[in-house]
Amino acid sequence: MRKYSLCLWLLAGLVSGLIIHAAAVAETKSIGPKPIISTDITKGTLFVKPNGTGTFCILVQPCDIWIAALKAKAGDVIFLRGGTYNLYKNLRIMNTGTATAPVVYESYPGELAVFDGSQHAKGTNIYIGVNGNFIHVRGIEIKNMPVQGIWVGGSDNLIDGVYAHHNGLSGIQVSTHGDGTGGSRNIIRNSTSSYNSGVGVYDSTYDNGGNSDGIAISTGLDNRIENCLVHHNSDDGIDTWRSVNTYVGYSIAHSNGAGDGDGNGIKAGGTYPSANTVVDHNIAYSNRTRGFTSNAGVNVKFTHNTSWNNGLYAFALDSHTKAFDNIGVGTAYKSSAAINIVEENNSWQRSGNVAFISTDSNSVDFLKPAGSGGFEDIGAM
Repeated sequence: MRKYSLCLWLLAGLVSGLIIHAAAVAETKSIGPKPIISTDITKGTLFVKPNGTGTFCILVQPCDIWIAALKAKAGDVIFLRGGTYNLYKNLRIMNTGTATAPVVYESYPGELAVFDGSQHAKGTNIYIGVNGNFIHVRGIEIKNMPVQGIWVGGSDNLIDGVYAHHNGLSGIQVSTHGDGTGGSRNIIRNSTSSYNSGVGVYDSTYDNGGNSDGIAISTGLDNRIENCLVHHNSDDGIDTWRSVNTYVGYSIAHSNGAGDGDGNGIKAGGTYPSANTVVDHNIAYSNRTRGFTSNAGVNVKFTHNTSWNNGLYAFALDSHTKAFDNIGVGTAYKSSAAINIVEENNSWQRSGNVAFISTDSNSVDFLKPAGSGGFEDIGAM
């Protein structure tokens, strides 16, 4: 991974023949999910377990998740005891926290809460909905939901360390579902979303896999995706379709595309009002069609990304797209009708061929440019 270090050697004085130096070193920025740190157990205020029967939601008498969701208020930490939560109805999280006192839903330290929708057929409208504001959902698993795994319709929420997989539509989706309000300033980080697929269902909702992304930001302003992993989803890995000012950084998208899905690693635009997506320090590889595409989004910016072994194009750049310091092994495609594309210092603008230390995804040097190749100062690594 690329390291960002700053050494400031300060001459503090000469004392007894010693020169005093001070050094400040910036933290290494990694790509892909990082482990989350559990909230301290002493901060727990409400406690839940699968099929809980308590009414006070205390540690010795946990309640069910729906009762806790009704009780929770700003500053509460709801610990979910480990086990499988079979969702027989929607879980709508409507609480309102604050920036300094969010409402936290989190697996009990050392345990894993698993939400499972496998009892429902595809098409059943059962999902986890984060409709409130300043809600944190941390360290849980969501699987086999018939539609989205988790849908975020509120604002200023955090999805952290969530594993969403084998859901019928997108694993994690930000969308207002109607009135166009909300769905802004949410953060999705350290999360994995995989094997979400609607292949085999041919109606307009599932579109034989065409509406099942790993992470989809379908509306809203100023949403962020950071340090995530998306793979083997039937449509795109990450799709910022109709959002504005979305940031996608330090994430990995691979092996996406099945059925009638588009198969892009990271899709950074779409229909109006899509604009101003920034895609920074990401890796996209082995996706069915494109590693990265601006997809008609306005003022999309790709910086320091690496694209390798994608089926059609490494990068697909539409009008009003900026591309700086990227590595694209394969074709960087620009339509003949595209205008106002700005490209600077990308691998396809340099002479020579990119060589990587390793193309084994299990290697710590995966897709890291070889030091002698002349490309080590660009790309994601």
